Amino acid sequence: MDQLSQTLFTLWGYPMSVLEFAGVLTGLAAVYLASRAKSVNFLFGMINNVIYLILFFQFRLYSVMTLQIVYFIFSLYGYYHWKHPQKEESDKNSEQRIRILRWKNRSLYCGIILLAGFIWGWSVIHMQMRFPQYFDPPAYPLLDAVLTMGSVTAQWLLSRKYWDNWPLWVIIDVVSCILYASMGMFFTSILYGVFAAIAIKATIDWLKTYRNYDEPVLFKTMNDLK
Repeated sequence: MDQLSQTLFTLWGYPMSVLEFAGVLTGLAAVYLASRAKSVNFLFGMINNVIYLILFFQFRLYSVMTLQIVYFIFSLYGYYHWKHPQKEESDKNSEQRIRILRWKNRSLYCGIILLAGFIWGWSVIHMQMRFPQYFDPPAYPLLDAVLTMGSVTAQWLLSRKYWDNWPLWVIIDVVSCILYASMGMFFTSILYGVFAAIAIKATIDWLKTYRNYDEPVLFKTMNDLK
């Protein structure tokens, strides 16, 4: 582990570790392939999850550290779901088709993200106070928690191939870019800026693809997510 944390190179005074550099490369690959609606994105994503679980532990961002485990599970599910869709939801290539949420369901998801983020943030603070010998004081616990819950939601929507995951990722990536820059994670901050740009383009591209379907698939009830 010490070897992975060693500086690979220094750019503009910033020491890039082997681990962070690998995270940057696999993260870019995963997001780009997802924006192109390629199912292999989930395989690169799982490698990236393992790398950032270690990195975020080192930087005491415990919520997003835990998030990597959730990402890994969703990536396994997403890869299978994209490859094995229900017949009525597949296109000519036998892959899951893009779908879109209704506005009322988007509002519901926003409420869940904020409420769950507050509860999770409070839990992280309480956990550190209860076991200070194991955890250092968390950095930005409430913001970290809301970003975590938003990311969980976005990754779930991506695994189900809902267009709405991309606008949500744009917001998450922009805020994360600012957060990591403030903590000195220079290249990770740049990475999330690139993620935001890819997410903006994917928002446009996926919507064009959706509108080209003969019969667009629109989310109707919560039961559709099962």
